[in-house]
Amino acid sequence: MLNSAAVTQEPANWEDFAQRDAQYYIDPTLGPGVDLAEFRQGGRGIVDWAVGWAGDLPNHERALEIGCGVGRNTVHLARHFTRVDGVDISPTMVRSALERGVPENVHLHALSGRDLQPLPDAAFSLAFSHLVFQHIDSEDVIAAYLRETARVLAPGGVAVLHFDTRPATPLVRVAQRLPDAVLPRDRRRGIRRHRRNPE
Repeated sequence: MLNSAAVTQEPANWEDFAQRDAQYYIDPTLGPGVDLAEFRQGGRGIVDWAVGWAGDLPNHERALEIGCGVGRNTVHLARHFTRVDGVDISPTMVRSALERGVPENVHLHALSGRDLQPLPDAAFSLAFSHLVFQHIDSEDVIAAYLRETARVLAPGGVAVLHFDTRPATPLVRVAQRLPDAVLPRDRRRGIRRHRRNPE
């Protein structure tokens, strides 16, 4: 299922990244041209760790992945839950995931990038996100996502959300100010990481 909405979140270039080379921009460490099976296999351990770390959930009926991309992690969440909803800012990412094939219990949605509408309140036992929030510069957008995550979590549900909380070194701060033209493509605006205070 593909729900399409206007792309409004500030790192709007994810639609462009998706059209250029989705797999590369999702995980540049694999390099360009990696095959689908190897790419997806990279998500298995991440998902198994996240589900284990979440501990006792109220049930395994429904999980949410924020920033599902082309379904690398989503396909593995489907082994653990009756239904998995994946959301992404990029309609091209969602379309690509569907074209590559996802399990029948996976439902994908292209949303606005500012909230989780129209997902229902208190419906998900697990909300999961990996390598997504680190790319969002706006604290207001992150705060909105956290409020929305709380809204959609069922009582007793758990959110496992990845952030880059390493200290921002002087070199990182300088790189953040450089123009895209002088940076490698995996360090440009939209793809670059924004480090956050763990608090």
